[in-house]
Amino acid sequence: MSDFESPTHELVASAHGNAARVRELLDAHPELVDARYGPWNESPLEAAAHTGGREIAALLLERGAAPNHVGWAMLGRAADLRILLTGDPTLAHTPGAHGIGLLYHAALSGDVDTLEAAWDAGARDGLNAALHAAIRAHSVPALEWLLLRGAARDAVNMRGQTPLDAARAAPWDEGVARLSRSDPR
Repeated sequence: MSDFESPTHELVASAHGNAARVRELLDAHPELVDARYGPWNESPLEAAAHTGGREIAALLLERGAAPNHVGWAMLGRAADLRILLTGDPTLAHTPGAHGIGLLYHAALSGDVDTLEAAWDAGARDGLNAALHAAIRAHSVPALEWLLLRGAARDAVNMRGQTPLDAARAAPWDEGVARLSRSDPR
């Protein structure tokens, strides 16, 4: 069996958005709940975290996955995130899978308290990318919070879209209206 065909690969790949398959794989291989797929250097929880997979992250945690900073951030668990960051301040600068920064994960939660927990701990990497995560979360409060901290309105995502383009494509009318205004609030 190649590494690409391994249960670990399938679990991590499925954790990017297929909750039913993650459940099936954990039923068959509960010992893999925290496994890392080597070629991607990614765990199932990290996969769920950077894709905004709340249901999958909750399932993994319920099945015994070790909580981590990016998981708590994406889930909007500000108090738990603060505890982790207080215990290990380097986590504020430790990206999740694929080098995705903590602010992006916090913005996916749409929760300003979670963004503040990351920011207060010193997280600054990925501020512009976090703006795109707030758009994915359809969170005006997170969008405004990021703009007030200097996120660039012209920062392009991996599709070459500006935040305004991404909000239009979503479609997310509130985001379009907010990004069309010039004031930071």
